[in-house]
Amino acid sequence: MTTLIIIQLILAIVLVILVLLQGSDNEGLGLGGGTFGGMMSARGSANLLSRLTAITATLFMVMSVVLTITASIGSDKNVLESLPSINEEETQEPSIPE
Repeated sequence: MTTLIIIQLILAIVLVILVLLQGSDNEGLGLGGGTFGGMMSARGSANLLSRLTAITATLFMVMSVVLTITASIGSDKNVLESLPSINEEETQEPSIPE
């Protein structure tokens, strides 16, 4: 479990670095000036930083799901069951600060 968390942390740091390395002049999805020619160009489809960012983001999402499943296997309750119930909050009288 600790190894998975360390991998998740490394992926998060790499993802932040990759996003920050990309220039603001990148044209979203390669659509420059409203034309569709940029999307199919070699520069638009083979941008190394864009591909690395997409791969890292996909790995980050997969690791998030794996960590969630791993954490739920060891527990007998799901996330919603571990929250305090509404009925318990209503029965407790609020404390009045003096």
